[in-house]
Amino acid sequence: MKSIAIPPAPDVAQSFDFVTLRDSIRDLHRRFSESDLARRFSDEQIEVLYSVGHGLFTQGKFENALNVFKMIMLYRPFDARNMEAYATTLKRMGRFEEAMPIFAAALLYGELADPMPSIHMAECLAALGRADESARMLRPIIDLAGVDSAYGEVRVRAENLLAMLRRQE
Repeated sequence: MKSIAIPPAPDVAQSFDFVTLRDSIRDLHRRFSESDLARRFSDEQIEVLYSVGHGLFTQGKFENALNVFKMIMLYRPFDARNMEAYATTLKRMGRFEEAMPIFAAALLYGELADPMPSIHMAECLAALGRADESARMLRPIIDLAGVDSAYGEVRVRAENLLAMLRRQE
């Protein structure tokens, strides 16, 4: 098996830059994708597995879907879309504490501008009764002036959750 040289992690300090961390992770992903382990499944095979997991999820077979997404994570550990699917499955199963760090990873490994992992995390926090933390996660989604029209429904979702949290105060 081809070894992977792991670059040193950036120092976490006041000047910590998530973009730099994301770029480091993407570089690690690129290196991993060249390894023998990553090549055991082609991208097309991973897509088929993802479709199977998605189908199981939509049928309500969450434990089976979770196992499929977990297997994909073994071979594509930096795939933000699969992380989000895995975490969303945990969320649907009521396993909110387990889902949150995976949503955070999806946020970090994916596109930082994508609000989906953030809204999912806010919903998990709300479900756990952590309304203040949930509201803090929602405000940037709502306040974001230039929200991409593709995420308009996410903003409405965030506004509805925030309104619900305020009614509970």
